[in-house]
Amino acid sequence: MYNDIATSSTGDEGENVYGISNITAILPITTTTIANQTFLLPSNKDFETIQERQVCHKLEPSQVTCVSKACRHGFPQAFGFHPTNGPKLVSGLFRLSCPLLVQQIDEWEGQGGVREMTDWLRNDASGDKRRGYERANQMQKRIRKELVADDYEKLVTRMGKYNADKFLESGVAGIPSSQTYNVKCIHAHVADHLCRSSESDITNTSTEGNIIGEYALNILQRRGVPILGNDVCWQQCSLNHEREPSDWNYVPKKNRQGLRSTRQRRKELREED
Repeated sequence: MYNDIATSSTGDEGENVYGISNITAILPITTTTIANQTFLLPSNKDFETIQERQVCHKLEPSQVTCVSKACRHGFPQAFGFHPTNGPKLVSGLFRLSCPLLVQQIDEWEGQGGVREMTDWLRNDASGDKRRGYERANQMQKRIRKELVADDYEKLVTRMGKYNADKFLESGVAGIPSSQTYNVKCIHAHVADHLCRSSESDITNTSTEGNIIGEYALNILQRRGVPILGNDVCWQQCSLNHEREPSDWNYVPKKNRQGLRSTRQRRKELREED
């Protein structure tokens, strides 16, 4: 499944200060097609970066269905999350993994970003935003159904038929696909857009992306966020960099809570033994 060919070009050959190999030419990229959409497959290095440096918890390789185009430092910013290949069912198909974007959206949401985006969405005299949201929700349904086509009976066993069907019919971030008037999670829309608009120069294909995610990235830029990375964020993502206490680093609060819970469970198991 994984592609070990480099996915970006950063200048002359050799290692740069970020611990990333520089390459002078773009080499062919391995892609996959899901629901008639073309996605970039992760390399082994992409998978390690996501697991070890970005989300900071164990993933099964089969859970990562695709990656976005790389940031300026050569790291994926989002990835596709398989709904049924992990220990838990996952309704969100795409996850934002870039620590810088996650940090900035966390901060923005804490300042009322979801309300700001919802107000923008509802100010829609032409109906273009609603139609764009509908297309994003419909595409999520199509992708989810194709990914879990062989697992429907497993879904029914775990959830019951009614809930399994609702699960398959849900849109971005697991919302009902008919709901086009609320922005539940900015992270989810941005991740959807990044994974589904990895266009042209690499794959010779183009996808529409997500109208809400695209607008959210525009807002972040207006807020002064370098959406392809700043001068220090590579310190968290580079597998070749030995971390220092002074390095730039961001782990979301809910991830920190999850890591603490995992450590506590492991400690309790050791004490029982």
